[in-house]
Amino acid sequence: MRDKIIEILDLIKINKFEEAQIKCDDIKIHFDKNVEFLHIYGFVFFNLKNYEKAIDQWEKAIKIDPKFVDGLNNLGNAFLRINKFDEAINYLNRALNLRPNFFETYYTLSEIFFQKGMYEESLKNINEASNLKPDHLPTIKSKLEILSKMNMKKEYLKFLEKVIPYHPKETELYFKKAFVLSELGMNTQSINTYKTILMIDPEYPFVLGNVVEDKLINCNWKGLDADLNDLKNKIFEDKKIASPMLSSTLFDSSELLYKASKIWVRQFEKSNNQFETPIIEKNTKINIGYFSADFRDHPVGHLIVKMLETHNKSKYETFGFYLGNRHKENDNFYKRIKKSFTKFYDVSNMSNEEIKSLSKNLKIHIAIDLMVHTGGHESRFGIFHNKLAPIQINFLGYPGTSASDKIDYIIADKTVIPEKNKKFFSEKIIYLPYSYQPSEKNRDLSEKSFTKQTLNLPKNDFIFCCFNNNKKILPNIVKLWAAILNKVPKSVMWLLYDNNEAKKNLKIIFEKNKVDPKRIIFSDKVPISEHLVRIKYADLFLDTFPYNAHTSCSDSIWAGLPILTLEGDSFQSRVASSLLKTTGLNELIAKNEKEYVDKAVNIAKNKEYLNQLKNKLFISRDSNPLFDNKSFTHNIEKAYSIVFENYINQKDPHDVYL
Repeated sequence: MRDKIIEILDLIKINKFEEAQIKCDDIKIHFDKNVEFLHIYGFVFFNLKNYEKAIDQWEKAIKIDPKFVDGLNNLGNAFLRINKFDEAINYLNRALNLRPNFFETYYTLSEIFFQKGMYEESLKNINEASNLKPDHLPTIKSKLEILSKMNMKKEYLKFLEKVIPYHPKETELYFKKAFVLSELGMNTQSINTYKTILMIDPEYPFVLGNVVEDKLINCNWKGLDADLNDLKNKIFEDKKIASPMLSSTLFDSSELLYKASKIWVRQFEKSNNQFETPIIEKNTKINIGYFSADFRDHPVGHLIVKMLETHNKSKYETFGFYLGNRHKENDNFYKRIKKSFTKFYDVSNMSNEEIKSLSKNLKIHIAIDLMVHTGGHESRFGIFHNKLAPIQINFLGYPGTSASDKIDYIIADKTVIPEKNKKFFSEKIIYLPYSYQPSEKNRDLSEKSFTKQTLNLPKNDFIFCCFNNNKKILPNIVKLWAAILNKVPKSVMWLLYDNNEAKKNLKIIFEKNKVDPKRIIFSDKVPISEHLVRIKYADLFLDTFPYNAHTSCSDSIWAGLPILTLEGDSFQSRVASSLLKTTGLNELIAKNEKEYVDKAVNIAKNKEYLNQLKNKLFISRDSNPLFDNKSFTHNIEKAYSIVFENYINQKDPHDVYL
């Protein structure tokens, strides 16, 4: 009989678990009191994912030998697999009482507490596992995942620096280090770490894109032309090189951006669970789920809050699924958005499968992805790519195509997606009248007072400005700004800055373009309620290209500040045009660089014309469709009803024109 057990062990070694089970079944009657056999039998069932039968064998084993510590540990593992966490913890603690230095038990406990959202306990157990096996790569990666979830960036970096010497060729660890260095604002160190990766593996995915992004954060454009050429070529070669968000910052090409997104979505593995198409009765109330990490003091939160509050609750049930964990206790946008929904769920600690299950149980008919390819690690595009509702819509957060065949529609307007560009969108287009972008007319303003003096602005000079983030500022736009400043000597450029390095580099670049750096005025970022008060001291907003002002354009129009934009070919380069056309200020849309410079100079030298523009903005605020939230919400609800009716009638998605 011993020979039979040896045969089974040999089959296990070559992963032939089905054959091993047959042999176990043949001899089980002779070994039903043998702990070793029961252990092996349970192991076979476990690897066949028959966890209930594995548990049955191991429970028999520990009844025979209550001190069978491997059996106790295995039971913990099996109960984890069927999400019976309390039973798992009980068995694992019993194992630790018998063997206090049991590495596998600490590792499994950490995984259980992580799944339960008990990150402190998870970290405590992974630390014990790490102390026992400091070079164990899965333990290292698990600890990094916990630290990331707890937003412990400095500890994350410190731990990486400790463990990388154990795995000097493990490029993934360098990638994680570079990423956290970038998040901590240590962009020079981040770039150097990315260069280390390229020395180990020149084809490592998305490294060059991240290097360029770090350069843009600091406005460090050394070698940028060569980088952009390389990125462009590699995207058309189908290489994993740059995120869609970065690509949209750099390139005005709908074709290239479609390609970049198609490459990006490949990373989201499709689950084995097929989406079950539910049967929906006619005349049922439509359940709409909004998914975002930006339900807070964030540009998307600013834009969408009033629309969510305006939804017709008699016809639509709205559900909020919060994917992020970065909101302050006194965040009024978070409070308003949370209150606007029929029900609000913080799903930031849920797995993709748990979120999908929740969506299914709530019978969400239409799922709105307000992020798509934005949001970094908080984006959960995988849940959409694997399908979580019958109808899925790309809206507002990412200005471009998802390139996923699982997203049915994108909400747009005729300016941001002209007919000729529809072929570069995987979704069918819902064309709203006026602009695709919601907004809010009645806004809270700070009581804080500003003066030109406190803002360090000159009293009599013309004040150009740009309140976009530094990553949107590219060399070509600075050349245009410099040309404008040189043609309007009594003028300054007012910018916001993300970091001192960017501020220093921009001053150097303007000086190289023959503009006195003293004419470049920088201000800190402040809460939106304060920003809307201070921007009245600017005269003309000069937009960036190819990634326009989006929320900041809406803010400027609301505040009565004219914005001059350069219209391109792609979605993100046409958003300001969409908002200006809706406002009735087509004259502030330039079609080429020369027109952009000429229009800016003309406005700066013609005070009467400038005042006309400002008056037009001020007078039209109440009648501007951009701030008519009631009509906007009515239109978007009409679109939801059309696509819902289309689905019920079992028709394929098609373009919707309102």
